Amino acid sequence: MTVTMLALNERIFLLLNASAHPQGATVSLANFVSSDLVLGVALLLVALWAWGNHDKRAALLATAAATVVALGVNQLLGQLWYEPRPFMVGLGHTLAAHAPENSFPSDHGTFVFTVGLALIATGASWRWGVLVSAVGVAVAWARIYLGLHFPIDMLSSAVVAGACSGLAAAFRRPVGHFAPFANRIYDQSLDLLRFPPAWFPRTRNRA
Repeated sequence: MTVTMLALNERIFLLLNASAHPQGATVSLANFVSSDLVLGVALLLVALWAWGNHDKRAALLATAAATVVALGVNQLLGQLWYEPRPFMVGLGHTLAAHAPENSFPSDHGTFVFTVGLALIATGASWRWGVLVSAVGVAVAWARIYLGLHFPIDMLSSAVVAGACSGLAAAFRRPVGHFAPFANRIYDQSLDLLRFPPAWFPRTRNRA
């Protein structure tokens, strides 16, 4: 990364990072978006599997597989390039606690962007995919605002997500062969736990 890029990265960070006297409501919103909303995206995948269109489950499996690959790519990139977090170099204002570790790329950003883009690419859910992708933009802002990441971390996450969402579309057909097996395991687990079919529909009941 060139000196010019690093300088631009820091300049944009300072523009988006919280001020010395931020408004409490904005800080609360950023904390909610940066953590709780990310958890919400994970729960959305569970909800789409349990109560969504069962014919889309192969696409959901491909989305999940692509997300795992994307997070693995993050780990590889983290080994190739080390970037301290803003608070580790005394830059900006930090409004959330975080371990002093590599900032590049952002796992939170990669997770949300990959889920959103993969939902679109696989055809699992275009509307939810657009919404989750928008959440990814909000997560990027929140984590920069809180002083946890630089803009380049979030941008790299979006690039990784874009590449892996393309893989998700390619994964759909081969992963689809495992969908019937996954459905059986899911149905049997629900039966074993005695979850009521009215609340947790079984796949076999829709055949």
